[in-house]
Amino acid sequence: MARYQHLPVYQALYSLNLKIYRLKLKLPKSLKHDLGQLFFETSVRCLRGVVLANGSANKVPALQRVLLEFETLWVYSRLLFDLRAISSGEFQVLSESLASTGKQLQAWLKWEKQQTKALAPAPRA
Repeated sequence: MARYQHLPVYQALYSLNLKIYRLKLKLPKSLKHDLGQLFFETSVRCLRGVVLANGSANKVPALQRVLLEFETLWVYSRLLFDLRAISSGEFQVLSESLASTGKQLQAWLKWEKQQTKALAPAPRA
């Protein structure tokens, strides 16, 4: 079984999940059970996707799915901010975590694509 706890991107996403859950608990009741829950569930899917990507032989499709889910986290965070459910300080902390984690995911995907290209057999003439 592939180990995933040592991955910096896993640790960053895990920390982000904790922040999002704590944030969800502070949301007004009208948002906590719909947008707040969607926000948290999406972050959990991202974390699960990293675990699955790490354990799969072809990581590129799994990482692309994680990145698509990750983009929705940006949308949800902006919605919460625009609806004034979170403060500008909370949004800033969340944005910094999202930006840092997103860079790690992009770098991992780029590295995997390079590895896949390097391992591919050269075309015969």
